[in-house]
Amino acid sequence: PTSLASIHTSSIPLTMSDDQESKGSFNFFGKNMWGNVVHNSGSIGSTSPESAVIKDTNKSANGMVRSIPTEDRGLSSSYSCDYRPKKIVLTSKASSDQCSPTRIQLLAEGIEDCLQELNCSATQPDLEKWSIIIFESMTAPARTFHSVQHVFDVAVGADCVQKLAAFFHDVVYYSIDGGLSVDQNDLLKDIISEDDEDVYITREKLDRNILMTIDIFGFEEGMVLDKFLGLNEFLSACMAVRCYELSVDDASLVAIICCIETTIPFRKPDSDGRLPTENLFRRLQEVNEKYDIGMAEAELVKIVQRAADLANRDLENFSYEEHAVFLSMTWNLLPESNISLRNTKAFLISDFALAMKKMLGFFDNLDARTIYMTFRENKEEEEISELRFQNAHSNVMVAKKYMRCKGMAISVVAAIAELTGGDAPLSLFLGDLPERSHTSVSAGDYLGTDHVADRPVQIDHSVLQLLSDGREQESQFDIKKSPLASYLYTMLGDIGMEECYKHVIFPMDEEHSRRLLGAIPISVLINILAAIAAVAVTRTERLNRMIEELEAKADASDRSVVCHCKMLRHFF
Repeated sequence: PTSLASIHTSSIPLTMSDDQESKGSFNFFGKNMWGNVVHNSGSIGSTSPESAVIKDTNKSANGMVRSIPTEDRGLSSSYSCDYRPKKIVLTSKASSDQCSPTRIQLLAEGIEDCLQELNCSATQPDLEKWSIIIFESMTAPARTFHSVQHVFDVAVGADCVQKLAAFFHDVVYYSIDGGLSVDQNDLLKDIISEDDEDVYITREKLDRNILMTIDIFGFEEGMVLDKFLGLNEFLSACMAVRCYELSVDDASLVAIICCIETTIPFRKPDSDGRLPTENLFRRLQEVNEKYDIGMAEAELVKIVQRAADLANRDLENFSYEEHAVFLSMTWNLLPESNISLRNTKAFLISDFALAMKKMLGFFDNLDARTIYMTFRENKEEEEISELRFQNAHSNVMVAKKYMRCKGMAISVVAAIAELTGGDAPLSLFLGDLPERSHTSVSAGDYLGTDHVADRPVQIDHSVLQLLSDGREQESQFDIKKSPLASYLYTMLGDIGMEECYKHVIFPMDEEHSRRLLGAIPISVLINILAAIAAVAVTRTERLNRMIEELEAKADASDRSVVCHCKMLRHFF
């Protein structure tokens, strides 16, 4: 059988399907700078891949995919490395077959290739051990965003040092994973001590490289590690050190540690106005002298710039141009910090409401200027950083309004639940999540789509489109579209939603439930109650009584809605 290591670009034919040939597209399987087979596809004007334009998997600062001529970058360029699982065509004299490399294979080969580029090496048993640690850490049940695929995504287009850091940068996710795994604990047990509440750096004697890691992070022996500001990254860096320290030189190890340190996200300038990267550079200078690393000033600058670049890759989704794509990525984070949402079949209304409250609180306190790292940029880099910031700022502002609408919608459902019998699975009120073999009725089916407010309202149409058309992808716990939130936003607008939101608390009690529902126009509320009554059949009697009370209060302008609701109730 043909060995992957022995395959060269010249030995792999250009493969084109009839459909691709008619459209002038191609699939090209070549060899990247580390000797791995990679797959590229794009549009061509001839059958020669050298004259083709290959669509690069990297995204530019504005979220657009770059298209780079192969002759401008070459198959030996770092841009041609893509660790995302792709179909690899193996050709031999005997047969031709298609297969996908395993993720452990991709991790092991990726680490090995990066080490070789640094003129270093590791044994196969070590490569296997490290790859399994990474794989098992990042396939834990809670990892809905920070998964193995996230490692591959961050590694695309990165240099060898950045990749070695990327492979380990999220292996520890202490609060989400529920502590350390057995393998993680084996590597870290002499570095930390734990009690029921806190994780400490030990005061016991530590080896040189771990002390160096502590100094690079600016930590101290005996200190309590902040679970939200550095604990995960510090322990991940220590794991990388324990794995790589016998394979790479001191300079490379320091660079890897710095790369992982900069992935501590959303840090503001310190009290003296210094950026995190400036403080890292100062500590790096001290480490270089203290541990006799022997790097020149220019090398230290490059290390911090490389680290800032990796940190920006880690948060690249914030600068995507398309809000729907950004929100899809954001939605994948929710189950990581909300255990109840991992039970996608039966989470409560209050569970979803809490998740919205927490995520909205995060975005309300997020300064878009703290998302991306910079360090001693040239003019062109400054322009890219500014564009990246503008996109991130736009995404954050849209996300705030989108999540407030989602939070308002779920709070209305929570209020209705509170007044008709109490909290219950969300599916009781809004319908089941769609499955391959099952699609249930939903409250959104009864709300319709062509809504017009009875008075002029101010609306952000980009937000309304997201609510109506949906995020780019389905999530495990929520549908893409938000029909109830879309309906409320259309009818109430920005000002009406803000006024109603004043009555939202968590959890909703009877008093605030009545206040919230009382702030919604009667015609709008009746429509919502009627739609929910069509799904929540065990609460139809109580919902109908609420509707009847509202019908008695309705003025002449609401009569058409009242008649519509009576028609709906006739069917259920």
